[in-house]
Amino acid sequence: MLSQTDNLIDMLYSSVQTQSNKDAVVWDDQPTSYECLWLACTQFAALLQDHGVGSGDRVILQLSNSAEFFHAYYGVLMCRAVAVPIFHGSSPARLATLVNLSGATTIVTEHSDITLLLEELKPHLEGPAPVIVDLRGPRPNRSVSERPAQDDLAMLQYTSGTTGNPKGVMLTHGNLLANIRQMIPAAQFEPEDVFVSWLPVYHDMGLITMTMCPFYLGAKLVLLPISPKPFTWFSAIARHRGTMTASPDFGYRFATKFTRRSKYDLRSLRRALIAAEPVRASTIERFEEKFDLNGVLKPGYGLAEASVAASFWHMDRQDRLIDEEGHVSAGKSIPGMEIAIEGTAEPYVQGEILIKGPNCTQGYYRNPEATAALKGPNGFLRTGDVGYLDSEGHLFIVGRAKNIIIRAGRNLAPREIEEVAEEVPGVRLAAAIGVDAGGIEGEQIILFCEWERGRASDDDQAELVRQLQQHTHENLGYRPDKVMLVKPQSIPRTYNGKLQYSALKAEYLKNKRHIHD
Repeated sequence: MLSQTDNLIDMLYSSVQTQSNKDAVVWDDQPTSYECLWLACTQFAALLQDHGVGSGDRVILQLSNSAEFFHAYYGVLMCRAVAVPIFHGSSPARLATLVNLSGATTIVTEHSDITLLLEELKPHLEGPAPVIVDLRGPRPNRSVSERPAQDDLAMLQYTSGTTGNPKGVMLTHGNLLANIRQMIPAAQFEPEDVFVSWLPVYHDMGLITMTMCPFYLGAKLVLLPISPKPFTWFSAIARHRGTMTASPDFGYRFATKFTRRSKYDLRSLRRALIAAEPVRASTIERFEEKFDLNGVLKPGYGLAEASVAASFWHMDRQDRLIDEEGHVSAGKSIPGMEIAIEGTAEPYVQGEILIKGPNCTQGYYRNPEATAALKGPNGFLRTGDVGYLDSEGHLFIVGRAKNIIIRAGRNLAPREIEEVAEEVPGVRLAAAIGVDAGGIEGEQIILFCEWERGRASDDDQAELVRQLQQHTHENLGYRPDKVMLVKPQSIPRTYNGKLQYSALKAEYLKNKRHIHD
């Protein structure tokens, strides 16, 4: 039956039929069976219908991680409406921007004062105010469950851009199911797996990989609050004998700094995906060594325009491929997915990465210009990422096209500079940008480093800058033109941990102009 499923509601119902009493979600150590999850979703769908939600309506979900998130998400789909999950901490101005862009008629929120939220939204709205529904409010004692079509729009995944004009990636039920069916064999997910995740359920990897895949299989999901801090994450893996987890590189990197090997037994893990930002060989090596794991961390590559996943490293291989510049291979394309490099069919030639497959979006919602720019040759989509394929088809990610620093005719990847900088004691996080100062040498390298608390004296900061300059030169053969020491959590990141280079560069240029004015 599952192989014939063409929408996410039938997907969930299939697991209800076969695994009715099995734990679907464990949240705050409270389990919810597949049968109870289904009933709660259908009752929430009835609540949404009572508020006027119908086929094709866009419903914003301003929600954090919780079991109730799924009531709202699948409740929306049961109305044949479109789910628009967003960061739960979005400001009223940001929330209104997304209402305006999506034309949302309804917002589901955890906000403690709905009247106040509506008043804060109104000055920013371009149309009628949306209906606001309390996630934890009373629900009708009846069930609703309509059957969406494969081509129905299921979700808008808005990019986390800071320009005020985020793009809504359109994903149909068919797109999402295609990617789920691609990931499961590629990652060797099984119904017996126990997925443990702290990733945001409003973002693609946290939602699709870490919740839809287990729901498809009828597997168990242990969901945690949004935080890469290892104390609850690793404790949950150990207590529930978790077999599958995932995180961006920074989550594993953070974990190696603040945990002791003896405190957590993670040997139940069969695999741990590492993706969503450039993967560092040092992160994998340190993490696996620290927790006595071998070949468990599996790099991958994906983006919202592909639903989520485009490639995984081989699950049955314990090794990894690392090129001469330290780039870790993200593996080969998953089944049914095509990956190419624009302008070349030759191996080892860098260029923009192109993707094509049944999981890929048709474009951005109500944004024909951005959609046109997304389209590449021969039905491929442009990713904006630069990389290459080796002679066996393994993908290597070099960086974002717009983030590559070009200096003296040489392309420099910010990731390489950042990894070297973070080896210097006292540096928590680094981010490198290129700024054209008009010189013949090309862009200047501006290196931002968050320094540990306690390094506040001028002498300490001067010594840290000297060490950074020297260490970078010794390892890469060049020095940053400027090192900016900033306080912890000053470097902007997206909600799921990616460095926001454009925001960092804009702030730097703004401050520079202010100083010179």
